[in-house]
Amino acid sequence: MPTAAATVGDAAASEWKIALGESIDRAELHRRCGGRIHPRVSPARRTRNVFLFTTPAQPTGLFDGFTGEHVHFTGEGRQTGTDQVLTQGNKCILHHHAEGRTLRLFHQRPDTTKVTYLGQLHLDSDRPFVWADAPSDPRRPLEIARRLVFRLRPVLSPPPGFLPTTTPASWTPRVSTDSKPALFPNPSSTQRAAASLLASYNRYLRATLGINLVHYWVRPAGTLIEISSHYDPARKELLAVRHTLARAAIWAALGELQDASRFMGHQPARAIILPSEPDQDLAALLHQSDVAVIWPIDRGGFARTQRSNCDTRS
Repeated sequence: MPTAAATVGDAAASEWKIALGESIDRAELHRRCGGRIHPRVSPARRTRNVFLFTTPAQPTGLFDGFTGEHVHFTGEGRQTGTDQVLTQGNKCILHHHAEGRTLRLFHQRPDTTKVTYLGQLHLDSDRPFVWADAPSDPRRPLEIARRLVFRLRPVLSPPPGFLPTTTPASWTPRVSTDSKPALFPNPSSTQRAAASLLASYNRYLRATLGINLVHYWVRPAGTLIEISSHYDPARKELLAVRHTLARAAIWAALGELQDASRFMGHQPARAIILPSEPDQDLAALLHQSDVAVIWPIDRGGFARTQRSNCDTRS
């Protein structure tokens, strides 16, 4: 087995000779060992290596990190608005063992041409990758697609300080609850508007019923994403909140409720909090879906349509 504690040699050498934690100019690495200079995944046919370049601070490396057991490495893919697939560099990672290739991880910072060697890896044979949802292009944050996240086992632990700590994927659903919602880092105007609407409804419940909403965070089995939802313990009602009555937002809210309700342990009632009363068509859609609608009215009150389509005002 090649050791990571050797020194740099020429491209023809059969033994790997870059030390763990050593930095090298990326152009020089490819000159000596082969591979392409730009991609995150760069197969080097001359030396039977596949170089992986982790960029945790960049959108392309959104899920890169170290769990203490596995290195998570976000797959590559350039097509905007589409799911990543197991072709090209991703295929090289998946089949590296069968093709006799060695995976080698480098840390690449955006402000320098140097890369730091973090060690040899091999793909987890039981569960080689998981899926995560994220923008496929940082310039279009609303275009969400599935991204591959490879689960790689290091031969030696990567040097500390280069990879962020990340949470491992669980293989059974994980549900946690909290009386306070998690705060978004750098929230968008959409997130702020929805959070404000939810906070107003929580104050209304506290004033009228003496209760607070419970916030659920569910991680489905084998994923790195969490589904957040809100629960009214008095009505046993699962809630989604949207800052707009746009039809696409309503569709997304219905899907969110359907998805989250699977993990509740019982079949909850369902409702959507909206900024104003929906029109007749949207009300009919939600009634047919057995979902109540809640919206603010004067003096801090809220109106709602019951799932039986009876309207009550507070």
